[in-house]
Amino acid sequence: MVDSYLTFEPSFWELQDNTLFETSDHVVVLGKRFDKRAGLEPLRKYVTSRFWFTYRRNFAPIGGTGPETDQGWGCMLRCAQMLLGEVLLRRHIGRNFEWKEGVPPSGDYERILRMFLDEKTALFSIHQIAQMGVSEGKSVGEWFGPNTAAQVIKKLAVFDSWSGIAVHVALDNILVSSDVQTIATLAPPKDAIKLIMEDNRNVDESYLTLVNESSVSDDQKCDWRPLLILVPLRLGLTSINRCYLPAIENYFKLDSCVGIIGGRPNHALYFIGIAGDKLIYLDPHYCRPSVLEKYGNTRFEDGFDALDVNEDVPASVSLKGLNDETLDDSSFHCKMLLHMSYDQIDPSMALAFFCESADAFERLTLDLKNEVFPASQPPLFEQLENRPKYWPPFEPYTGVKAKIEMKEFDDMCAPNYVIDDGFEILEETEDPLTDLADDMLDA
Repeated sequence: MVDSYLTFEPSFWELQDNTLFETSDHVVVLGKRFDKRAGLEPLRKYVTSRFWFTYRRNFAPIGGTGPETDQGWGCMLRCAQMLLGEVLLRRHIGRNFEWKEGVPPSGDYERILRMFLDEKTALFSIHQIAQMGVSEGKSVGEWFGPNTAAQVIKKLAVFDSWSGIAVHVALDNILVSSDVQTIATLAPPKDAIKLIMEDNRNVDESYLTLVNESSVSDDQKCDWRPLLILVPLRLGLTSINRCYLPAIENYFKLDSCVGIIGGRPNHALYFIGIAGDKLIYLDPHYCRPSVLEKYGNTRFEDGFDALDVNEDVPASVSLKGLNDETLDDSSFHCKMLLHMSYDQIDPSMALAFFCESADAFERLTLDLKNEVFPASQPPLFEQLENRPKYWPPFEPYTGVKAKIEMKEFDDMCAPNYVIDDGFEILEETEDPLTDLADDMLDA
């Protein structure tokens, strides 16, 4: 495996920073504008305050017997974490959150950060994301594309009752407003906020396939829930079409913009801003030791080790039972302003929008109609009030139930092995896995 890494020599990234304003007098990051005359410091401070999740090594084996590092295959999973981290920051703290180096994490910020630690009991850990990918046909250790990442985000968000975020993934480049209204005003049934075992066999010896459970009743309506909208797109065949650049630029100006998961061939990235034709991104391709290795793989009390079908899945990691040691969060924030040319990015991506209220969604609808869609021909995607007649009825995703099935593992090194995610695949992989376990459950 060829190591991917970033150099942290100041001369490298300071040079990158200084070229950012060469083609534009302003930069837009996640809906926030930074003018050239204000200098780089406000921009750098804002970017550094975003969560930066990267490859890690020496964490607890995924599934008990799986990989102990995600280097070489987990870059899109880490990008999904960064996107979710931004959404949770906005949900619980606000878009203007500012990270202070050297200040021990506390409060909601610490609570959010602990949800992403490399531990099976953390709801949005690499362990949970990789294993939920099994429901999308991805073995643990197999690379995700943007659409798979979007689907997994949708499934895991159901279990975060603290945040209460609804997630909608658009289909076929079409955002349907009535579907959005349905999912945003639907309270997940209590029976769906848990995993249900149908088999008493040991999960550690089985292949876990997660099957959608979509039964909804009319009495489960609620007020508008904070909503994350994901729109998977392919803006070209083998390379991105330049005609979409103005629309992408206008997308980053939206208040509801929470970034793009995409990248360049073989290299997933989380795009957070734009300056002219340069896209600003956070890069997960730097492998560091797990912070839990430093703290002795501390176990957190969140109930995932022993799920009871009569109890709700916990909303998030509990802070009870932690070591007295303060969590070092310095490796979760990036001081570099990395950017790349628009023409270099892969055409497969997923745009993300976060609307905390019905009014915010109405503003997004108007902004898409007046600013984003007219900026390119053809438009980035379509928005319709109702589903096309040839589409089946909308069935909102409200949870999962677990069904245990024995299945042979696909050999990722086999000559006929095919991945049809629509995104370029890493040419190098870890050794094929032979035993997958789902640690979200204990029989």
